[in-house]
Amino acid sequence: MLAKTAVVLMGLGMILFSYGGWSYLKISRELRQLKEEDLVAYYLDLFYRMLPRPFWSAVAGLILIILSLITGIAAFLLDFSGQPL
Repeated sequence: MLAKTAVVLMGLGMILFSYGGWSYLKISRELRQLKEEDLVAYYLDLFYRMLPRPFWSAVAGLILIILSLITGIAAFLLDFSGQPL
């Protein structure tokens, strides 16, 4: 049961983190011309476009990935029956 939970958390984490990364690449591509002209304006515009959904979904995805790794290690150490090795 704990291993299945780890797999589900890893899947959700990867989806959310991938969405954040994909959004970053898309926005960065759109702002390529601005980056060549004014670097400060580029980073400010990138920051405003990433908030709130792409940024927080990437953060939530990273937290879920870390949580799934901890859950997976716990599942491995508990031998799937609640008994420690």
